[in-house]
Amino acid sequence: MKLGKISLDKQKKIAQFALYGLLLFIGFAVADLTVIYVRDLMIPNQAPPKKISAPPQNAYIDRSQFSAITNRNLFSSSGIMPEAITAKKDETQQAEAAPVPSALPLNLIGTLVHSNPAKSLAAIEVKSKNMTGSYTTGADIEGLAKVEKVERGVVFIRNSNTQALEYIEMKNANKVSFDASKTAAPVAAVGSKDVQQIAPNQFAIKRSDLLKYTNDLSSVLMQARAVPNRDPNTGEINGFRILDMQEGSIFGQLGLNRMDVLKSVNGEPVDSIQKAMELYNTLKNGNQVKLGIERGGKDQMMSYDIK
Repeated sequence: MKLGKISLDKQKKIAQFALYGLLLFIGFAVADLTVIYVRDLMIPNQAPPKKISAPPQNAYIDRSQFSAITNRNLFSSSGIMPEAITAKKDETQQAEAAPVPSALPLNLIGTLVHSNPAKSLAAIEVKSKNMTGSYTTGADIEGLAKVEKVERGVVFIRNSNTQALEYIEMKNANKVSFDASKTAAPVAAVGSKDVQQIAPNQFAIKRSDLLKYTNDLSSVLMQARAVPNRDPNTGEINGFRILDMQEGSIFGQLGLNRMDVLKSVNGEPVDSIQKAMELYNTLKNGNQVKLGIERGGKDQMMSYDIK
């Protein structure tokens, strides 16, 4: 292709592009030459300063650094605990007052002191509710008090209202009394052999001798005093506790002791007055009677052969 054949306008445009290309080339060339010139000036002429390393830490720590903490005794570093922030109680308040006679409507009927204090029992009458029950150490007495300790003839209680320590004790008036206006059932003389003990907890008695003591029910009931005994866990009646008995009565002749609990007759539980009456009828009419009792916190079986 010959230039003579290109139009004048195209020739001008080509000349402009050539000029721009030349200027761009010159610019790159000048920039390279400038960099080559100043590059040596930008290189440092000396080594950089050495970095100062931190001094090594001493493994030993001076205890005095923590003197502020030990002086304040925040963590009991000396082993001595600081005094309590709260004010000290008056020693007279800490010492509990001596127990006083209780004014609560409670009447102590009898006690059974066990070698294990937790098993000791007290028969207490709650006069405000007209009821009598057996209570162990720690038991609640109908919301009025809590049994603290049972001793022979006296019971220490904690008044539920005042939290004061009080006590109730047996009185002579609390002992069983026998109605002299009624004809009492005959009692055996000391040394009587109407009831024969043939083995431990096993007895034999003639029916004629037994009837001699049991013909009159009212007289039999006068010979002893018993109250319902309640299970300390459920509160249900599980027998009847003999609180006192007349000397030489049929109960004593049958080997029963004060504070024994009659719990069953021939395997049937005695948990109501009706069952107690069945005991009386069984004793009169049966040929062999087995009484389940609780004595000193242990269950025992008493056997009677009636001939």
